[in-house]
Amino acid sequence: MRKLVSILVLGIFLVSCGSEDSQSKLRELESQRDELNEKISELKKEIVQSNGDSDNTKISYVEIKKIKSTEFKHYIKVQGTIESDNNILIPPQSPGIVKRIYVKKGDHVQKGQLLAELDGAIYESSIAELKTNLKLARTVFERQERLWSKKIGSEIQYLQAKTNKESLEQKLITVNEQYKLTKITSPISGTIDEILIKEGEAAAPGFGGIRVVQLSDLKIKAALSESYISNVKTGDLVDVKIPVLDKNLKLKIDAVSQVIDPKNRTFNVEITIPKNESLIKPNMLVVLTINDYINPDALTVPVDVLQRTGSEAFLFSAKKHPEFPNERWLVEKRIVKPGKYYDDVIEIKEGLNDNEHIVVFGFQDLVDGQMVQIGDK
Repeated sequence: MRKLVSILVLGIFLVSCGSEDSQSKLRELESQRDELNEKISELKKEIVQSNGDSDNTKISYVEIKKIKSTEFKHYIKVQGTIESDNNILIPPQSPGIVKRIYVKKGDHVQKGQLLAELDGAIYESSIAELKTNLKLARTVFERQERLWSKKIGSEIQYLQAKTNKESLEQKLITVNEQYKLTKITSPISGTIDEILIKEGEAAAPGFGGIRVVQLSDLKIKAALSESYISNVKTGDLVDVKIPVLDKNLKLKIDAVSQVIDPKNRTFNVEITIPKNESLIKPNMLVVLTINDYINPDALTVPVDVLQRTGSEAFLFSAKKHPEFPNERWLVEKRIVKPGKYYDDVIEIKEGLNDNEHIVVFGFQDLVDGQMVQIGDK
């Protein structure tokens, strides 16, 4: 038993001596490490101060930009067309052969002006016959009326003559109205835009006709996505470009529809064209630039400096190196929350502060905490 205890005590003594030796060796190695780190740091400082490079202290050259809060505007660009409220296709109102067309495309016409007529020979013949019969009927009625006033003849003869006359008069009015339907007249003053009938061809109600456009009442009509309906309102200024005329106008929105088209989920806006714009014609294409958002105090950066990893967006900010403020900068990876973007500029909602510097060139291979130099190597 005593022998066993002696053996255990000896083992513990040996382990204790071994542990002390290991700790001593660890302290010695740590001391050597600290000395090496200090020497490495000194060497790096010497290299930086001498503007040198080595494999262990490779410097990235970047360009930076100081950001300041400024007004940011977002715009919607959408195509529209020129339309006219007074763009009327006047069809024939009765069937028949087109007898004559009195106008040609581009003519200016007045309200009520005769544009074309169909063959109305049947109505003309009926009118002539009715006029002859009505003349006789009026003569008979006048004689019966004189006789009846003298109590000569019967009342029935008088009433028959009166009824016959009045019936012929009504028939003549009806046939005259039908005859008028063979005439195509303009309901407005304007310009002949299309002629869809030809002389000698058959015409029918609802088919073909003559289009008259009043160019003094033109408007722009465009459809916008329903997502913008709360941001666009009557009175907003719009930049209007008419490519075919190479013309730009700044006009106000006159009407904003509050009804969403269920087919394409859009709503319409309308803009009136000034009356003095004589070169603008119906059906021309236009491009509208509508300001739908303004942030008067926004931080913005070039959209191409924003990088993404998964759902996160980030960029690199830069600040002067505390040890070498005149030569070197340190970069920091910043997770940011982007907002709207327009014209190569994007709004940063969160993650940046006013008057900070960001890296705008040479940021592709940077890592957080890297030391950089400003300029082009």
